[in-house]
Amino acid sequence: MAETMQVDVAILGAGPVGLSLALALADSHLSVALLDTFPAPRAAVPASAPERTIALSLGSSRILASLGVAAYLDDAAPITHIQVSQAGLSGVVRLDAGLLGESFLGQVVELDRVRAAIAHALPASTNLVQMATGPLQALQQHGDAVAVHSAKGVVRAQLLVGADGGQGGLAPLAGLARLGWDHNRYACIASVKTARAPAGIAYEHFLPSGPLAFLPFTEDRFSIVWSLTPSEAARLQTLDDAGFLDQLNRHLPPGLGRVVATGPRAQLPLGFQRLLARPDRRLALIGNAAQTLHPVAGQGFNLGLRDAVTLAAMLKAAAERGEDIGGPLLLSRYLASRRWDAVQVIGFTEGLNRLFSSDFLPLQLARAAGLAALERLPGLKRQLAARAAGLALPAASHTPALTPSGDRHALR
Repeated sequence: MAETMQVDVAILGAGPVGLSLALALADSHLSVALLDTFPAPRAAVPASAPERTIALSLGSSRILASLGVAAYLDDAAPITHIQVSQAGLSGVVRLDAGLLGESFLGQVVELDRVRAAIAHALPASTNLVQMATGPLQALQQHGDAVAVHSAKGVVRAQLLVGADGGQGGLAPLAGLARLGWDHNRYACIASVKTARAPAGIAYEHFLPSGPLAFLPFTEDRFSIVWSLTPSEAARLQTLDDAGFLDQLNRHLPPGLGRVVATGPRAQLPLGFQRLLARPDRRLALIGNAAQTLHPVAGQGFNLGLRDAVTLAAMLKAAAERGEDIGGPLLLSRYLASRRWDAVQVIGFTEGLNRLFSSDFLPLQLARAAGLAALERLPGLKRQLAARAAGLALPAASHTPALTPSGDRHALR
């Protein structure tokens, strides 16, 4: 690209959240540039890498259905029950879809498959240009536009949307404020086979090192996310598959069949990060570019998808009214609309991880008593199930309708 390209909206990042925003804007009159900041690594993922999965909440499945994506994910593994437990002590909470009168609470699917499904649903449209730019080289923010510089040239837009997972070089160039910390933990991810079929049950089992999650992935496999201390992670890396299975079988949640086989494994560092963009900088953040969460409860993508469709609806409504789509008035409204949803999810995931990771005996006993009591309170269980399913959102955070009118609606 030798010359500067002019568009209304430039989306930095072509992962599932960035693609969802582009798809939600596909029926608008706004011109959109989707800039892929990591084209090479995605193509170079080794065949031996483990499947990266995400848990789509029921609310997210309905959002994707409204975007025309559901047909590409109709055979995703359903989560019909969630079991929460802690190691060494009794007290188990079971949430099931029947509490909400639904057939499932969520679905488990490969991350790359979600990305491909959303990309496939993007219509051939003159208002969308997709470019593999690589990381940003420079960023210029002006009063009426923002200019993005990459190896492929310059894209100038009224609004830049960061959807790069916080890894595309935007944060330092834009001077974004950061809040975050390292959890001093690693997540071991793998696909495993158990002696008994998953039967739609997702297990969230808390160990002293953090949560061990088993998500039903296929008819005979679970996708696991195992939180480990650095020393535990280093030791597991030295083990062959038989040794890994032996260690994993020592920490299973109640009722789960013995793990008999494992696929490839990988380890990822865990931490929390929240990036903040001022509303007067023509910059909005969505997904992991706005907040990177602990994987407990699997809320990261679901929160990011709500970011994307909320911003899309606001942009279409603003354009219909003739407003500046990158101006501080709209971006202030966007930040306000997403604040409480993000705060609640961050508080829940960080609080849950810290609460159940403490090995202080009185606290362990209190947790066991709390789980046992919660199991006998169907009303509270229903509220937890609704939040886990992405159906019960803060009053100010209900996802707007995907129409130019921008009317808000609940996901029920």
